[in-house]
Amino acid sequence: MDKNGIEEFARLFYGRGDCYGSNEGGCVKQPLTVEVLQEHFNATPVGVYPMVLRHGHWMVAWGCVDFDTADAREHAQRLYEALNQAGIVSWIERSRSKGYHVWVFAQSVVPAEVMRHALMVACQVAEVPTTEVNPKQVSLNIGQVGNYVRLPYAGWNLDQTTDRQRIVAEDGRVVPFDAFLWQALDMRTPVELLETIASYYQPPTTKTPEFQHYDYDATLDEAMAVLSPLGKVIWRDGPLQGRDRSSTLTKLGHECFRSGLNPSQTKTVVRTADQRWGKYHLRADGELEIDKIVIRAFS
Repeated sequence: MDKNGIEEFARLFYGRGDCYGSNEGGCVKQPLTVEVLQEHFNATPVGVYPMVLRHGHWMVAWGCVDFDTADAREHAQRLYEALNQAGIVSWIERSRSKGYHVWVFAQSVVPAEVMRHALMVACQVAEVPTTEVNPKQVSLNIGQVGNYVRLPYAGWNLDQTTDRQRIVAEDGRVVPFDAFLWQALDMRTPVELLETIASYYQPPTTKTPEFQHYDYDATLDEAMAVLSPLGKVIWRDGPLQGRDRSSTLTKLGHECFRSGLNPSQTKTVVRTADQRWGKYHLRADGELEIDKIVIRAFS
C-alpha cells in the first residue's frame, strides 16, 4: 500500500489520532500513524475511535452500524436501501465474523449527535436493530475515548481473496481497495442532508406498560375482531420472502398496538403466529421472548 493511499484512507476514516483500537479489543494509547495503518494492511488490524473534540464540540467524519446476528446480511441490505432512498451512499462490509457493517461518510466532520441520530432514523425506517449504531455516544467525559470500530481491508496486502473485513457489492463480490477508497471519498454525504434526516429523530419513550391490569386470557377470535386488515395479513401469511421471523413478529406486535388491541389480545395474536411460524414456541425461553415483543409494542 503506497503512502498516498494510506493517507487518503486515514482521511476517509478520520478519528482520534492519539490512540487506536487493537484487534484483541483494547485501546492502544499510542499515535495512529501511517506506519500503524501500513501494518493494518499487513498483519496487525486496528480500529479507529470516531469522536474528536473540536472547539468544544464532539465531531465525527463517519458513522457505522454493526449487525452481528443470524439476520445480519438482511439487516445490512435493508439499511443500505433505506439510506439510498434518502440520498445517502453507504457501504456494506462483511466483518471479521458472521456480521456486517454499514458505513456512511460525511463530506466534512459533523456533530456526533447528527451522525448518530441520522443513522438511528434510517434504522427505524428500515426496521432494523439500533443497538450497535456508531458513534455510540454524542459526547464524552474527560479521559474517555468512546468506542472504536475495526477498519476494513485488514491484511489486504497479504490476502486479497478473503471476503472478511472487506467492502462487498450487492452481489457479494469484494470491492477492490482502490475502487472503494476513491469512490467513497468522492461520494461522501453532504452535511446538510445528514442534518435534515437527523432532525426527524424522536427519542424512544421510557413508559412501562402496566400489564397488571390485564389477564392473559383473550381468545384469538376476540383479538382478530379488532386487528387491522394489515395485521391479519401478517398473521396469516407470515414473513415475506427474505424477511426473518423475529422482526416480522415484532412488526405484528406493533400492528396489534396500532389496531387498538390490549396487551392480552396482542400476546394471543403474536403467540399463535409464533406457533405457526416456528420461531420461539419450542424454546425454553419462548414465553419470555413473546412477552418482550408485547412490551416493546406498548412501550
